[in-house]
Amino acid sequence: MPVPSRPSGFRLGSGDAPVQIEVFIDLECPFSKKAWPTVLAVANHYEGESVAITAHPIVLCDHRQSWDMTKAVVAIAGNDPQQAWQFMSHLYEHQADYAQDAFDHKTRQDLRQLVEDLATKFDPAWKNSDLAQQISDEKGAVASLAKASVRYAISRGVWSTPTIFINGSPVPELESSSTLSDWQAVIDPIL
Repeated sequence: MPVPSRPSGFRLGSGDAPVQIEVFIDLECPFSKKAWPTVLAVANHYEGESVAITAHPIVLCDHRQSWDMTKAVVAIAGNDPQQAWQFMSHLYEHQADYAQDAFDHKTRQDLRQLVEDLATKFDPAWKNSDLAQQISDEKGAVASLAKASVRYAISRGVWSTPTIFINGSPVPELESSSTLSDWQAVIDPIL
């Protein structure tokens, strides 16, 4: 696999911040969806402080729609992490549309049409874009960056989502049902 053109994931905050949080999520995972509002609250609470938070969208083996959703995030975000976070929020709002039950009898083409529809709903400028082509191209730059996140997660031993690391160490006590207060109890003592 070629070396990716940028680090894995989408970071809000400085790479030099003394507290680095990594959140591994799957866009089809109901537990990741449940955790996402708290992850956003953590990002907002520590905005402008000495904390950076990186969201790594990955693909778990039992979530077949997640791969195309992850590639859509990479394509739409480009090099704008804020755009990635906003689009991931948008996808979580519409997760029921692409969850396994919704796609039991649908095709990959149906999924790609849904991705285009969701992208256009997110930002009308994506109408008539080449998003479907970017998602379909399994050897292109978008797929390469999406694969980099997945391989990075594997190298870190991530096998479920959400999985949280702080300063390189896994924090198993932070999970989908954790609150902002739970996160603060871990982060504040190390600030």
